[in-house]
Parts: sequence; C-alpha cells; structure tokens
Amino acid sequence: MKRNFTIRHGALDGVEAFLSVAQHRSFRQAAAEFGVGPLAINQAVRALEARVGAAC
Repeated sequence: MKRNFTIRHGALDGVEAFLSVAQHRSFRQAAAEFGVGPLAINQAVRALEARVGAAC
C-alpha cells in the first residue's frame, strides 16, 4: 500500500500536525494518525514555526 507523504493544505496548515505531535509526544505516532511519514509531520511543524516566527 502506497502511503501519502504530504499534509493537506488549508487555513490551519501545520496546526493539526503540531497538536497531534503534542498529544502523542511523538512525530511517528502523529504521522501514523495522519497516514503520512514522520518527515511530512516534521516539515508541517517547521513550516508552522516559520510562519508564526517561533524559534526552531
């Protein structure tokens, strides 16, 4: 089964990924929840941090 490695785009880009990582305390478990790879979650959270000016 081919996995999707991208997060959907919308008004809340990255917020759902961030909340899932915080809830699970794991990028891997957050990725499993969305059906994507951990790298996609990492990129979504990084993009959110850059957009809101958070220190990485």
